[in-house]
Amino acid sequence: MTTTTTPSTGHTSPVSLFKNPIRAIWNVHGENVPTLWWPSCDLDPSQTRTVLLMIPGNPGLIDYYTPFLQTVHDTCQGKLDIFGASHLGHSSGSHVADPSRLFTLQEQVDSKIAIFDALTEKFPKGTRFVLAGHSMGSWLALKVLKARPNHGIERVFELFPTIHKIADTPNGRNMKNLFKPSVRTMVGGVVSTLRFIFSAPPVLRSIVSLATGQDAEMAQVTSQKLLHGHVVRNCLFLAGQEMEQITEMDTALIHEHSGKFVFYYGKTDEWSPIENYYEMQDKFPKVKSILCEQGMVHAFVLGHGEAMGVLVGGWINEL
Repeated sequence: MTTTTTPSTGHTSPVSLFKNPIRAIWNVHGENVPTLWWPSCDLDPSQTRTVLLMIPGNPGLIDYYTPFLQTVHDTCQGKLDIFGASHLGHSSGSHVADPSRLFTLQEQVDSKIAIFDALTEKFPKGTRFVLAGHSMGSWLALKVLKARPNHGIERVFELFPTIHKIADTPNGRNMKNLFKPSVRTMVGGVVSTLRFIFSAPPVLRSIVSLATGQDAEMAQVTSQKLLHGHVVRNCLFLAGQEMEQITEMDTALIHEHSGKFVFYYGKTDEWSPIENYYEMQDKFPKVKSILCEQGMVHAFVLGHGEAMGVLVGGWINEL
């Protein structure tokens, strides 16, 4: 594991020691994975450790979740460890061995299970694990729970979940042509060309901010980490696989672990429409399902990360 930055230590309060996460590249089963880690500030050995594993949606760049996870850490007064990991192929840099490689949905599943296994080995027996999945990351979180049902997973937060029938959603129907091999190749080429033309980072960041309305921090992630030809091709390839493979809801798994879940839906979500919320209530009356009343959108990390962080942090504090 190669650490690329270190936490800030400019304040005396233990909680404020980690206003910036530790960034590292983990080698998991031979694949290099960018990760973020907010260490716990509570090192009392008599206390049960709590570890949150964040599984992103698509694009699977964990950097988009920094404000959200920082808020979770602050809301919990630093009394838990938070880990987040990018998807395979959804990052650029010297850690990428083969930029031409496209990673399958199953490889993303295997990667998240392996990362969870690494965490169970790192922390002592009896540690409480919490999974948080966003969008298709919610489906990946279900896969981790299914593979490791007896490994201390106490809660699974499913945020704007896309866990079934993705191709039949409004966005799935409208965007399906974007995931065709010829189109994703063309889009990747256009992105590479734009990066070449606007090679100066501040220029590209400004263009992204103007075009998308993203704030400076999120525009920095988009311009410097997402907009690479091979990253975009992997995002589109994975999305195509989601359309084909995320079809049937794993009702048996949800029934079996009904007390562990919190499902959080949006009112205007076109990846996980409001009908999914009502379906969840009807099929799983014992599962805690919530309909957002704060006007959050599916991509909550772009503008609502802190608000969601307060909610998730509050749920963790109730454990």
